[in-house]
Amino acid sequence: MSPFSKIRRKVLYLTILVLCCVILGIWLDFMEADLQNSRFYFSESFLFSSFWWLFLPLIYGQFVFARAYKSKSSTPLLVLIPGLIHLFVFPVLVWLLSYSFYDHTFPYAQTFQFGLTAHLFTILIVYTLPLVLFRTIKSREIIKDQVPAMASKAVALASVLVNEGNRHLSIETKDILYISANPPYVTISHTHKDYLCNESLKSISAKLIGGDFIQIHKSVIVNISQVRSYRSRLNGDYDLTMNTGTELRLSRTFAKAFKAWFKEGHRDSV
Repeated sequence: MSPFSKIRRKVLYLTILVLCCVILGIWLDFMEADLQNSRFYFSESFLFSSFWWLFLPLIYGQFVFARAYKSKSSTPLLVLIPGLIHLFVFPVLVWLLSYSFYDHTFPYAQTFQFGLTAHLFTILIVYTLPLVLFRTIKSREIIKDQVPAMASKAVALASVLVNEGNRHLSIETKDILYISANPPYVTISHTHKDYLCNESLKSISAKLIGGDFIQIHKSVIVNISQVRSYRSRLNGDYDLTMNTGTELRLSRTFAKAFKAWFKEGHRDSV
């Protein structure tokens, strides 16, 4: 399925959910009016159902930014910003619609107070739970992709072919520190020197990941047995220190998988 088709499907699901909430809200207004023996105004109920319409663009925007800003520290802002936008835009939308299509307008302050008292809890739930669920699922997908079953690691290559001028050498993978993308080649950093290999990072990763190699960045895979330590950068990323003293950056995208594998490797060696 193409990315465009996936986006269309997600927007469709979200639209259906919002429509269901609108219908439910109007029905609840009708039931409340019936219980209180008061008149039910469909037009007014429909107008204030615009509160639910705003979830469609704001949740979509929230998920777009959630993919761009993946650190846990960004979560409060990703909840707070769309929530505040919702609270302040809702009265504007009600005022504009009532001014354009109704005999009277609803004052901004009155509608804002109504939204704050009647819908604040709903806003907090709707902008928090889907985001937390989304990030939990994505985190598990990374673990699943990057950390195979520890008890049955795949048999990886014992050696790889590299170029040294006109010579072709075979080097043992256990002595490789890390491999980085250097299109159209990859650079293999050995304990003694760097070599070029006539493959893409993706193709060589498929042969090595599952043994002692794991991805730490979109353009780097590392031999975890050659990692001496790691420390946090306090922004979601980490610095790895190799046995040779070389430092590499561990992206927050791959941090959870790396830490799980690093811990498991040291447990095996005890």
